[in-house]
Amino acid sequence: MTATAIIKSLRIKHGFTQDDMAQKLNVARQTYVNLENNPTKADLEKVYKIFNLLNEPIDDFLYAIKQDYLSQKEGE
Repeated sequence: MTATAIIKSLRIKHGFTQDDMAQKLNVARQTYVNLENNPTKADLEKVYKIFNLLNEPIDDFLYAIKQDYLSQKEGE
């Protein structure tokens, strides 16, 4: 599963919209959408806030982000 899919599936699992998450993180909706769609370029502090907010472990996400990053590097 990709990092994007992990964040999106956890958000949905907890019943939040992208608007909800943006409000809870005190960022603009577009900022949250960008973070969810491209977490490999996201501010790590914001990513940790998402997982803390959802009370979910971050281990699978960190592994997925590593794999996403390596895949991007191979494509260059």
